Amino acid sequence: MPPTTAHLHEISEGMRHFSILANRHPGGSLSSVEALTALFFGGIGDFDPRRGTDRDHFVQSKGHAASPLIFSLWARGLIKAPLEDVLRYGEFASSLPRMPHRDPRLGVELGTGSLGQGLSFGLGQAIGLRKQNIDRHVYVLLGDGECTEGQVWESAMTATRLRVRNLVALVDANGSGSLIGLPRDEWAPRWAGFGWHTQEVDGHDIDAVQAALDVARRSDRPSAIILQTVKGKGLVGGHEGSNQLSSSVPADAVPATVSHAAIQRAARAIAAIVGEVSEAVDVLLPGPSVEMLADNLRSDQLGCAPVTKKVGGSVAEDLAAFPLLFMAPDAIRNSGLMEHMDVVGSWDWDNPDSNVLQLAIAEQDGVSLAAGLTASGVTGLLFSMEAFYWRALDQIRQSIAFAGIPAVLVGTSGGVGDLLGAMVQSDRFFAVLRQMIGLDILEAADANQARYFLAEAIASETPIYVRLPHETVAVRASTSEYVERGTVDGYHVHRDSVEPDVVFVTAGAMLPVVLRAADLVEERTGRRCRILEVYGVRRFAALEGDRRAQLLPLGARRVSVHNAPSSVLGDLLGPGGVALGIDDWGRAGEDLDELYSAYGLDAENIALLAGN
Repeated sequence: MPPTTAHLHEISEGMRHFSILANRHPGGSLSSVEALTALFFGGIGDFDPRRGTDRDHFVQSKGHAASPLIFSLWARGLIKAPLEDVLRYGEFASSLPRMPHRDPRLGVELGTGSLGQGLSFGLGQAIGLRKQNIDRHVYVLLGDGECTEGQVWESAMTATRLRVRNLVALVDANGSGSLIGLPRDEWAPRWAGFGWHTQEVDGHDIDAVQAALDVARRSDRPSAIILQTVKGKGLVGGHEGSNQLSSSVPADAVPATVSHAAIQRAARAIAAIVGEVSEAVDVLLPGPSVEMLADNLRSDQLGCAPVTKKVGGSVAEDLAAFPLLFMAPDAIRNSGLMEHMDVVGSWDWDNPDSNVLQLAIAEQDGVSLAAGLTASGVTGLLFSMEAFYWRALDQIRQSIAFAGIPAVLVGTSGGVGDLLGAMVQSDRFFAVLRQMIGLDILEAADANQARYFLAEAIASETPIYVRLPHETVAVRASTSEYVERGTVDGYHVHRDSVEPDVVFVTAGAMLPVVLRAADLVEERTGRRCRILEVYGVRRFAALEGDRRAQLLPLGARRVSVHNAPSSVLGDLLGPGGVALGIDDWGRAGEDLDELYSAYGLDAENIALLAGN
């Protein structure tokens, strides 16, 4: 049945009592009660994941204020637990975390807590819905404190430029950013200045919030609703409106009227509104298989040396029929995507043939946007110079790896060699990325291998980072040969010996250098060489110990060669190994051979170390 004003007031009262009793960041939770009530129960949107893909989406960007969301999911029957257990969310042994953890089955779109990423994620979802012709909206709840994060404004600018009309931001303007007072009256002109359709309402007036949501739903631009609220609304004893509210409040802040009965009344009102819902269905659309994608990939001729980092354009053309969106900030110039856009004939987003989205120079926004896009069912492939991903490490961690969203990150210009110097050298970033839990890594040695790795990454159910070298590298195998080899173990033996005297471990652009070094070792010393290309360092490290010991026998001289920190591959060698790499912040240089020689990564020096 349609909700009545009486229903909504009863629901908001129960939600408020729940948030006070739970006592988890009650300040920001209580200021957003009416907004969550209007959104989830006011008839504006349908966020129930059991409706399938034809539904609206909600992103709780201010993750610390999770109580109203948890109450809403519990009252809708998505969280199946007794009330007393739900009230203890976030405590030790509770199945519910203190801050939202991504669970599409519940309708929790993104795990949040590190603030400022939710709007970019929601923007990605809105773009994905539009690409799939799904006429639904994405709503993002932001705190005014997190609006001091620069990524929020990166996303606001992107949404306006792309004319994303199905995105609504609700800003809980309770005037407090932790202990810092914030100017409530300045938010509306700021959002309007970024081109958003902007409304300002009393955030505790459910009717006013509902009316604003209805207007936003019919807007031809992204919409921002500024909710003028009171932090800790409903607390007593001077705690309501206090800027000192934190993770919990003392007993004297709890009104005497707070009760479980109000929560149960709210749950009954919700049941009367919602009625029955269908059984759960998969939220994400199934993606293409790697075999299906690989059949579409072309091959560069053996022996030629195409610019590996520009392979993106040909892949975009090869896979244009699949639900993908290729994205890039400034790296669009060195990913091949610019040339592809010239072929399709327009840089305009409204061109239906375009499968490339150029972003502003905003890697943080791009990473979270790619995550949201992929969560909507359209895989996002983000191309950026590897060094520029430094700015987005937390976005990679939270929006992609922690969330387990299989977006594809492509790092171009891996290694050294840019004339801009150490500022844009990528080397140390790769070592940091290798330590990130939940992110797989593949490193290509030529253009055909890069194409296959991208196809595998697109088909994968886990997040993958694909590293492409800075320089042109001669093609050593066809894409079909790479497909036949497979990648499950993360390595390929390029040269072998039953009992090798020397084992080289390398990856990427260093492979041809190591092949030359092995030739020198065998010619000069007669020592037998084995060459392992470890293109999936995490996969190789996960091999059983006996198998790795066979590949890297302790009796052989083991040498790793990499244009990243020496530890990336060196940690695989075991005791006594010799690890060569780049362990400083990089150097500028035009002649790559001279640059590598300065690091001892030339064939002569490698052969000398291996032959001794």
